[in-house]
Amino acid sequence: MTASGNADQTNVGATADPGVLAARAEDATRTLQQWAARRGSHPRAENEAELHEVLGSLRQLAENLARFLPESGTWLEQQLWSGNVGEDAAYGELAQSTFEAAAALARAQRMAAQLGRELHTAELASRSLVTQ
Repeated sequence: MTASGNADQTNVGATADPGVLAARAEDATRTLQQWAARRGSHPRAENEAELHEVLGSLRQLAENLARFLPESGTWLEQQLWSGNVGEDAAYGELAQSTFEAAAALARAQRMAAQLGRELHTAELASRSLVTQ
């Protein structure tokens, strides 16, 4: 996503890199805050067009996050089974913590997917504002 709120659409189907997702989330948040701070000083049509772009970028980010979270839960479980997690802790405690983390990631994935759907609805609604 750029400072104007445009999402990078070049690798929509590619595996999400966590660092890239984090940077895009930060940029999306900053852009939305900047848009909210400026909205009173620009003509209405420009505000609506920029809001549409920001909503599209946030939707893309939520969809990418929803794709990434299950991968991270699987990775965490694989690390447990490989013996790469918490060498000093009891295995039962590690297994419990790992599965709780995986369950939390699964819940977050469902929430991110729902957020993506809601942002898509908002993006569609904002498109009609831009074309009026």
